[in-house]
Amino acid sequence: MSKPISKYLSRKIKFISVFAMFAIVFVHSYNYGNGTLTSDTFISHYEAAEMFEYFFSNGLFAFAIPTFFIISGFLLFIKYENTVQGYFDKMKHRIFPLLVPYVLWAILSGLTVTILTNFEPVNQVDYIKSNAVGFNKFYLYLINPPAYQLWFLRQVMLLTVLAPVIFALIKYTRAFILIPFGLLWVFNIDFIVRSDALFFFGIGAAFAILGKWRNFTKPDNKVSAVIFALLWLGLSFLQMYLAVFTRNPIILNIVHKLTVLAGIAGMWLVFDFIVRFLVTKKGLLLASAHLFFVFALHEPLLKISYQMAIIPDSTDGSHFILYICLPISVIAVCMILSMVLRKILRPVHNLLTGGRNS
Repeated sequence: MSKPISKYLSRKIKFISVFAMFAIVFVHSYNYGNGTLTSDTFISHYEAAEMFEYFFSNGLFAFAIPTFFIISGFLLFIKYENTVQGYFDKMKHRIFPLLVPYVLWAILSGLTVTILTNFEPVNQVDYIKSNAVGFNKFYLYLINPPAYQLWFLRQVMLLTVLAPVIFALIKYTRAFILIPFGLLWVFNIDFIVRSDALFFFGIGAAFAILGKWRNFTKPDNKVSAVIFALLWLGLSFLQMYLAVFTRNPIILNIVHKLTVLAGIAGMWLVFDFIVRFLVTKKGLLLASAHLFFVFALHEPLLKISYQMAIIPDSTDGSHFILYICLPISVIAVCMILSMVLRKILRPVHNLLTGGRNS
């Protein structure tokens, strides 16, 4: 249906994926409150460390998960044939890279939590206690695994099943269906499919289905790149300010959504001027081959490590140091494990990653 994407665009997607995956780890590294960020999360302590973490995790880095949905939608539909045979071929080729890793990592994260309940002091960590269900209810881990980031795979699998519907809606409305999808996302209305997943997956699908992606493959717009980069930065600051000095969740939610959109556009445009310098950096391409392990393994490893390190009277300096050092350490551990396993047990690595970069 569509022409193959260029080598330049393929490289750009890989480089952006590396940056976005590392950003997600830092999003999950926010270590104030319960460690969970939403579009209307407020800052409670008014300390420099918390504001710093909020600025990055809920501001600059908030583009990361939507970006992966855009990439997933684009890659699904770039060679999609809207026929019965085309649909079942696509389903067949998606079961292995999505369903198998989901089941395996859900089981592994469940086993990790279950085993750790037998060891002190780690069994006193809140994350362990709240996620332990025991072997008699182990099947629950397939629905709600301790590696909670696996929700992303569930959503992509569901959207893949709905591919003919999404294709028809985008094709025959000329992508105007994205307007109601976007409104669902703005107002945080979920129904079976998460609104953020539907909207951003739909954006990626629209670029592929309507062939508009060819307009975004050449680094030729410095003005737009600067404008959106400054907007991305400014909205992140504004969101942080509102999180400190306002208690209006509606305004904060709107600014957060604008920050996400500006971040996606700014990141995409700015990378046009970065890729030319990165194209010879083989280390980044090597990193892209091991991103799935970072995705699948960083939680619950990150959350357990934080809760063991942070005690109720920890200083803001401790929070800040952990925020900087622990994500970097976790990313390094995940990538090293992926490299080692790929070297000595490649078939197992293939199963755990769905054959990605095998």
